[in-house]
Amino acid sequence: MLPMADPEEATVSEEDQQFLRHRVFCDLRLPGGRRCLLRDGHDGGCSRRLRR
Repeated sequence: MLPMADPEEATVSEEDQQFLRHRVFCDLRLPGGRRCLLRDGHDGGCSRRLRR
């Protein structure tokens, strides 16, 4: 992981389409207010652990 990245705000875009942004991480909150650490659109339930 990138320690300086803010998972809830991280997005990417193609160089020639800067206006079209795609979320990197899931933005759903888990019990206790923490956010899911999995990629956006992941299969299955949310988790605070990365799947390998």
